[in-house]
Amino acid sequence: MPRKKMDLKTFDAYQYLKELNSDNASVPFFLANNNTYKSAAIRFPVRAFCYGIGITYTGNNGVFKIGSTEFKMRSGSLITIGPGIVSQWTHEYNSEHDTIYFTEQLFENTLKSSFVRSLSFFLPGGNHVILLDKEHREKVRIIFETLKQFKNDADVVPGIIYALLKLVIKCHGLQSPDRPTISAKEQVVGDFKALVAKNFLEQKDVSFYASTLNITPKYLSHVLLSETGKTAKTLILEHVLLEAKSLLRQTPMTVLEICNWLGYSDHSYFTKAFKKSEGCTPLEYRNL
Repeated sequence: MPRKKMDLKTFDAYQYLKELNSDNASVPFFLANNNTYKSAAIRFPVRAFCYGIGITYTGNNGVFKIGSTEFKMRSGSLITIGPGIVSQWTHEYNSEHDTIYFTEQLFENTLKSSFVRSLSFFLPGGNHVILLDKEHREKVRIIFETLKQFKNDADVVPGIIYALLKLVIKCHGLQSPDRPTISAKEQVVGDFKALVAKNFLEQKDVSFYASTLNITPKYLSHVLLSETGKTAKTLILEHVLLEAKSLLRQTPMTVLEICNWLGYSDHSYFTKAFKKSEGCTPLEYRNL
């Protein structure tokens, strides 16, 4: 069944947070801090309609989920998300942190929007969370402090955020993950999850991902089970369900329309899979 165009933007978390916390809701950016999310009470996966860059200064039990991947926040965690990315905080996030959210409108007089759109860490399947060393953590903090000083100067802010983007690009180039090297199996897991993020709406067959990775479905399943404790089908379904929960809470789309959007022709199959995973039907989840 062809996927018809849907309005996915009924609830925009970016605008919601701005209205709750910002003195000027008309500017195309918003600075978030430790107190921003306390009153928002967003307890479900949300689709981003903007770009976001965040840095965590202290570690806690906060867990950030994108698709089937959970990132435990640590001191120096650098987070980047872009439009279309569905994410969720699965634990209370009360670490000391800074985050800047912005739209392409910010650069309309200074940069081509294609520059921001081309950055891989904003795209589905990108490396959305990396760990910075002390030196680069401090450099990011300094830029955020500068942003706070000039947040009311519309002529200066785009240049500061551009400088932050260039620093983030550099940090990603240095690649400071939890471990300096990864094994062949870890590479397979990373490549698989990146492929799922880009293709899960159209492709839910394990053989598609195995073939794309030039390995057998059996070997892919073996690697995923040994490295993540989950099967390929489970990981694909987790990505689908995060998308589904966002659509159920952010849009007025019917369950049937959501099934179509997610690529399911069998409405009952999707409902059963959702209930088995979440303990409630899609409609019950919407009304929580």
